Amino acid sequence: MESNVEYQYLRPQDMIARREAAPIAYMGLGVLEWHGLHNPLGLDTIKANAIACYLAREYGGVVMPPQYWGEYRGQIAELDFVESFEADFIQPENKFDHTHSISELMGLTKEAFINDAEKSFEYGEWELWEKLMVRTMCQIETLGFKAMILLPGHFPLIAPCKKAVQRYRDEGGLCDVLVLTEFDFTDDEFVGDHAAAFETSLMMAICPDLVDLNKLDPDLSKPNIGVIGQDPRTHTSKDLGQKALAKFAASAADFIHKNIPG
Repeated sequence: MESNVEYQYLRPQDMIARREAAPIAYMGLGVLEWHGLHNPLGLDTIKANAIACYLAREYGGVVMPPQYWGEYRGQIAELDFVESFEADFIQPENKFDHTHSISELMGLTKEAFINDAEKSFEYGEWELWEKLMVRTMCQIETLGFKAMILLPGHFPLIAPCKKAVQRYRDEGGLCDVLVLTEFDFTDDEFVGDHAAAFETSLMMAICPDLVDLNKLDPDLSKPNIGVIGQDPRTHTSKDLGQKALAKFAASAADFIHKNIPG
């Protein structure tokens, strides 16, 4: 089995060897958010970290600890998935208010999520997260890396992530940085979603033990709660997830090779 590629588990000499061979740091970014009854609550970050590990094993480099915290809590499934929610990947059967059902299934109230979003707003929405990411990139640079690949696994993170990269550069950051997102390989076959066929297929390819489609109602006439996109009960496959991984690797390849010595 391949040796671990995650910084926090590596001994100094092993980390140094990996860094010298490929001075690239990867970092998965995500949030804690509902992803259906069949997927884990930390899917976005788990997914991004697993993809980072896949790329590090494929090309070299070191994976930094993933980030779950500090984002603006007003843009999560527990609040966003109302009947008026719009996205390129939304299906007609997704068009209803999911939010109260999600809260009830979590043993919480929608008001609790609203109150947290308001507190997050008082902290400047994405300002806290962006500052945290700028400091994180500075620390990664300090650890001797020359390039970084950031993988935001939650769609609302993408714009703040790119802003944080620009702030890092404006403040004198020296590392070359790539923000790698699911938009980098979206086409007729691969369409991003939320806990639906695509994201669930990707999880089946990288973390199969964390997916349980049997938790979903077998009655296909009943919609899935908090699932936006094609129905995972009928469209999910490990093969689709593996193809997505291959496209991730292809999207990152030029950047990685450019930053590997020799």
